[in-house]
Amino acid sequence: MSDTGRYQLIMAADRVPPADPDECIDHVDAGLSTLRPYTDLQSGTWLAADTGQADTGDAAQAAAQLRSLCHHQPAAFAEDWFDDYLAVNRRLAATATCLAAEQAVMWVHGHRLQLLPGIMRRLRPDLGTVLQLHSTFPPAELFVRLPEHRELLSGLLGADVVVLPHRRAAVNLLDLAGRVHGLPVRDGQIAVGNRRVRVLAYPMPADSAGMRRLARSAPVRARAQQIRTALRVAGPVLLSVAGWDPAEAVEQRLAAFDRFLAEHRPAPSTVALLHVGCGEPQTPAEHEQRERVDRLIAKINGTYAEIGQPVVHYLRATPDRRELASLYLACDAVLATPDHHGTAAHAHEFVAAHGGAPVVVSELTCDGADLPGAVVVNPHDTSAFCAAIARVAGISGPVPVAGAAAAAPAPEAWARRLMAVVRARAAAPAQPARRRQPTAAGTTRPAGHPAAHDNPRKIDAR
Repeated sequence: MSDTGRYQLIMAADRVPPADPDECIDHVDAGLSTLRPYTDLQSGTWLAADTGQADTGDAAQAAAQLRSLCHHQPAAFAEDWFDDYLAVNRRLAATATCLAAEQAVMWVHGHRLQLLPGIMRRLRPDLGTVLQLHSTFPPAELFVRLPEHRELLSGLLGADVVVLPHRRAAVNLLDLAGRVHGLPVRDGQIAVGNRRVRVLAYPMPADSAGMRRLARSAPVRARAQQIRTALRVAGPVLLSVAGWDPAEAVEQRLAAFDRFLAEHRPAPSTVALLHVGCGEPQTPAEHEQRERVDRLIAKINGTYAEIGQPVVHYLRATPDRRELASLYLACDAVLATPDHHGTAAHAHEFVAAHGGAPVVVSELTCDGADLPGAVVVNPHDTSAFCAAIARVAGISGPVPVAGAAAAAPAPEAWARRLMAVVRARAAAPAQPARRRQPTAAGTTRPAGHPAAHDNPRKIDAR
């Protein structure tokens, strides 16, 4: 804690991550947990949106719907969702205002707190603020379907820096601000009044070092052997780990595995898929996704399994990091092919656990450059996906082995780099405000969306 008795760094997230990353059940929580030592060194503290109050549950549901929208999935918002969502953001802002030292930094994580930077800009303009979204940002045409999209963008642009998981997400946000809202955009920056908001593609690195450590531990290795023995498969076992968000593209994995079985007809005891469905569905689309996955797995097993020997081993569970490491070691290859998430954390961790392993990743979320040797496919191309499964299963030629590229920065080094950008941006002198320009002739605007200068609810320029 600083001499003034207040904090130099405020970390705001859905919940306070566990002190031990190995206890985490979510990749984002695991990443945030690795930042706890850095937060302590910076005289920081944590604020959680989850407080047990009635409106936090509704705000969490709204955040789940926002994630669905960002992942190009149907989203159904309750009519009064924004009131509870705003209340949670205001409550955290009031607390942060009292806790933050002068010139402190506020680091905001996740969809549930997208309004927080804008509120803090009004309450504490002396703070540096960074908003980090750990899943993708949608194209403008999707985002503007929300009646409250102006308020959400205003909240986002209260930050000095907005961090997104990949370049495509950053381009989408810049396009929304420039083409739809008429804000000046140049060199990855958005002019908001006399400020410049920097938009970065800077994903939180997977905790590969932690996974390597777990994979070497005796209890994890013993558990992995127990899992492998229970599977009773002499040949390769492919692993699939995913939640219920349709953007995970689990149906596409199952369709490709179904085709692989139809084309190659392996005996159930010689090759199998282990699918782990994590967590509980949060939205109607996720409930429907789980039902479809259940039916697909039942169909595949009904067609190709033998008595006592399924070809798809299906587990609904929420494994912590230790159990996840055991699952990685128990399997021979991993299918990590999300549609819109923008990350391939399971692929990185699987490679780290094995020190190199067969991996199939999605070209929609990973270009393979950071996993040399990975098989890159479009998950919607069932034929190519089927061929990729045959390759990593060793049925068509040598098995490709993916390895990690240049080592990712340690969590503290990664955080220091980002904080340097935030502090420099917050300390930058104000720039003369540039007049907003309407959309140029020949460019497009989402149907029915008013021109920026006709918008009665303008972006907060402070």
